Formats: sequence, structure tokens, C-alpha cells
Amino acid sequence: MTLISASIALLVTVLFMLALRPLASSIDLVDRPGGHKSHVGDVPIIGGIAMYLGASVGLILLANLDSSSYYLLLAGGLLVFIGLLDDKFSLPASIRMVAQVVAVLIMVFGAGLIMRDIGDPLWMGTLRLGFLALPITALIFVTVINAFNLVDGVDGLAGSLAIIALLGIAGVAGVGSPAFAMAVVFTAVVAGYLVFNFPTGNMRPYRAFMGDSGSTFIGLAVVWLTVSICQGSARQISPVTGLWFAALPLYDLFTCFSRRIAKGKSPFKSGVDHFHHVLLRAGMTVREVVGTLAMLQLFYVGFAVVTHFAGVSEPIVFTAWAVVGIGQFLIIRGCAAIFERHFASRRVPT
Repeated sequence: MTLISASIALLVTVLFMLALRPLASSIDLVDRPGGHKSHVGDVPIIGGIAMYLGASVGLILLANLDSSSYYLLLAGGLLVFIGLLDDKFSLPASIRMVAQVVAVLIMVFGAGLIMRDIGDPLWMGTLRLGFLALPITALIFVTVINAFNLVDGVDGLAGSLAIIALLGIAGVAGVGSPAFAMAVVFTAVVAGYLVFNFPTGNMRPYRAFMGDSGSTFIGLAVVWLTVSICQGSARQISPVTGLWFAALPLYDLFTCFSRRIAKGKSPFKSGVDHFHHVLLRAGMTVREVVGTLAMLQLFYVGFAVVTHFAGVSEPIVFTAWAVVGIGQFLIIRGCAAIFERHFASRRVPT
């Protein structure tokens, strides 16, 4: 039933990616080039609503869908709605933040998902959060959502990173579990979107973006499913392991914020200092950038899956996550330097 639901979800996503194009043009829900945006022509911002509709159909069709998962659709619907308004009117950050906090409350008080502990990251035993459970849950939730939102800077990147994370979640959750089924459905809808966001051949004229509505929605899916398998009686992994599923988006966010603060700038002001910008400046094409960052994300998620099944201690897993995070910018710079040294100079100018 999971594969059938996922297949239908993918089909619904693709159909809405096609059907919503005329509507997007008529209401001016398009992204135009300019500023940091270097794409060609007006591109419809319909990926978020198409993925949401595809996921809704797919999740409802699941035979083993947990009743609390309907709250995921409620929270997701809120973020997609606010995201669409932001894509159209550029809402103040405060409104977006309020919507994300409301989505947290839906998850906590509706679905009953909350971070009651963060595992054992420091050889001190399980660290329980007590009265800090709600604010830390909100902080984690909002951080992951915005990490996926900020990493959505080139075609195919946010979607590719999300698919890798979702497949990792499915791998540790195990066949037959609600989290596995939901992760497969979400993987299918993101794949359906990528056909249009990372198009080839005859699909190029149908290019589309996910916008804030889509990036916040897939960020929600990743963090929601991760929390669902690392907390409560159905706990399947350590919260420390869960950090790796959003590793690359989180590293990107933390690196940008740290560098901006070090330069005396606001961490919330947009810039061209994300990982994909570093690689683009090295001469990589968009596809090469996505391939490089996706390979890093695949390695990180693979590390989480392998260490989980190998029974590696939580402090070691967390220490590795922190060390890689601190050195991530150097890793990206190293990838850029290797490319410039061995590949960029061999390109024939066009």
C-alpha cells in the first residue's frame, strides 16, 4: 500500500505542477530575475502547493497512517499558505515566525510530538529537558525549517537534500512503520517536483520553483518525521542520530550566521555566502553544485544510518557531527579549490 500511495502522490504532484502554471501566471505568482536571482525569465512558484496537495492525497491513502499525522497536514497547510503569501507579497519575518511557532504548537499539542530529551551527546547520560522541552522543541523545529528555506538557492538543491534525508529516515524507521510510509510518500512528492525544478530535455519549458511555501513544507516534513522516531514510546533512533538527517542545511545556516556575526553584520540579512555560492564562484555549474552538495549530504545521512545500526555510542556520533560542522566551510572551500585546480581550467569558453 505504501508504494501505491507514493505513486499516486507523485502523480498528483506532477498533475498539479502542470495545472497550476496558468493560475500562477494569472495571479502573478512568479519569480523574476534580478538582484541575487540570475535565472532566465519568469518562473512560476507552484512547487509548494503542488507538493502539499500530492502529500495530502498520498498520506490519506496510507492504510497505516497514524491519526496524529493529520496534524502534519494541518501544520503543513499553514506553512504552505503563509509561504505562498510570502512568495507573492514578501511578508515581514515576524509573520512567518508566528506561523512557524503555531505549527510547532500543532505538532506538540495536536500530534503529541515534543523533544523531552536530547539523548546522550556528552557522556553524561540522557539529558532530559523538563520545563525546557517546549521552547527547545520550538527552537529545533524553526531552525530546521529555516535551514531548508535558506539552502534553496539553486535549482534542485533543497529538494535533493530533502530526498536524501527522507530516505535516511525511512531506512532507520524500518519497513512497516508509519514513519517509513510517510517518508516514502514525501520522497515521491519531492521527486515529482524535481522533474520541473531540475528539468531536462522537453521539460525545460515547464520549469518551476518551490518558493518559501515548498522549502518550509519539506523542512517541516524532515523535522516532524525525525522527532517522531527519536522521542516517545515508539523511539527508534537517538536524537543525536537525527541531527545528521538535516546536517548540510544546518551546517550552511550555522556557517552563514557565524561568518556574518563575525563581520559585524546581521545574521538574518541575505547574502551570497551560502555553500552553493562558494561553489558557483569556483566555476561549477548548477548541476555540479547540486551534485557536490548532495554527495556530502548522502555521506552524512549514510553515516547516521551506519552508526545507528552499528550501535556506535551517542557521544561519538555527536562529536563527529560537531567536528564536521565546525570544519564544514573548509570542506566546501576544499571542494571548490579541487574543482578550480583540476576541472575549471579545462573548460572550453563558450
